[in-house]
Amino acid sequence: MRAVSSRLGALSRLDIPPWFLAFVPFKLGEGLLITLLPLYVVQVAHGSLADVGRVNSSIALAGVLAFTLWGNLSDRLGRRRPFLFLGFLGFALCTIALARGQTIPQVFLLATIAGFFIAAITPVASALVLDSIPDRERGTSFGRFYQITAWSFVGGVLLGASWLTWQPANLETPEAMRMLLLFAGGFAFVSCLLCIVLVREARQFHSRRRYTRQFLGRLSVAIIERRALFYPSRMLYFLGDRAGGTNWRDRLSHPLILYYCCAAVFFFSINLVYIPFPIFLTDVLDATNAQVFLITLGKAAVEALLYMPVGRLVQQQSGITLQVQATAVRVIIFVIFTAVALGEPTRGSLVLVGMTHLLTGVTWAAINVSSTTAIAALANKGQEGMAIGLYNAILGVAAIVSSTIAGQLANRFGYGVCFASGAVLTALTVLWLLSLQPTLAAKTNPQV
Repeated sequence: MRAVSSRLGALSRLDIPPWFLAFVPFKLGEGLLITLLPLYVVQVAHGSLADVGRVNSSIALAGVLAFTLWGNLSDRLGRRRPFLFLGFLGFALCTIALARGQTIPQVFLLATIAGFFIAAITPVASALVLDSIPDRERGTSFGRFYQITAWSFVGGVLLGASWLTWQPANLETPEAMRMLLLFAGGFAFVSCLLCIVLVREARQFHSRRRYTRQFLGRLSVAIIERRALFYPSRMLYFLGDRAGGTNWRDRLSHPLILYYCCAAVFFFSINLVYIPFPIFLTDVLDATNAQVFLITLGKAAVEALLYMPVGRLVQQQSGITLQVQATAVRVIIFVIFTAVALGEPTRGSLVLVGMTHLLTGVTWAAINVSSTTAIAALANKGQEGMAIGLYNAILGVAAIVSSTIAGQLANRFGYGVCFASGAVLTALTVLWLLSLQPTLAAKTNPQV
């Protein structure tokens, strides 16, 4: 016990609160589940691409509904730890049960419930940071928190890739996947225990918070883009100003409304590409399950490496220009995917797609940080939290609709049509952002 106490003290001296470690096992399990789920739907539950879209759409809907529910309930009761424990426990039980799922309805139900419990963790964890960390240290603490959880997520993807590469010879692929889900559930149980030991309720409790500019460039929770399929309303409930929320339509500026619409179209377009993407890798390019994990791992690692540098860059200059450039690169990426999907696959096709996918990580780091800071800067003063909460609700609706359409589109017309549709819509968002850029740049320039 004395050795454990000294190690926890060392972590505290490094500006890492010990309770941050409670999230590491959970994030390992989350990385396993989110990367594995589309493969599991098709290869184990014998579902179709349309089923992959429906499962993701249902999970997104559960996240949208549950996110505010858990956050509001935590605020009303003035407690954080019970909700974290409940989120970890619910995820663990659902994931372990999912390992025994045999049919699409079973996978559909269990994955949706898992998404509902995951939605309890994000707002409550973020609120606990705000409750327990002094104001002057919050920006750094959030950066540390998301850095730790990001690399934990990457670790889960790496574990999945390693397991599927060197799995025991006596295990068939379905059994190997089920074992990964059991690992994910077991990790979440460890988080339950760490939650009991390490997490303490904050001495000061705050149920109402306003957005503050020290968070600009730091509050980007979606380290892995596909996490948005689990809880697209993933950020900043805890910063909302509920006292002035009744007249939000009158208080939002016109450029902000246009930016919302542009973001919804963009998020719709990228889901058209990435919902069927893992199945495209295995069905068309003959990628192994381990290779799918490795491609995801490369993208995830690039994102995790770039979030803090991009955050600093956005703090120094307007992020709108960076967002336009990153979105334009996305168009090129999707065009390459389309060309590969419509052409005859070769030995180099998988390498080309895998290397191109690394650019997705670069662009998502830029887009995610830029969009968060742009929304905060465009909103009326005192309504920044409300504006960001609405932004994520809009993305949640886009995820629900696009997940279903993506699965149906790819199932009926093929991957090439699905990817091409995503490329065209993304190109339209580039033109839209360019038309808004003068107004947005003037309003979001941090030097003004």
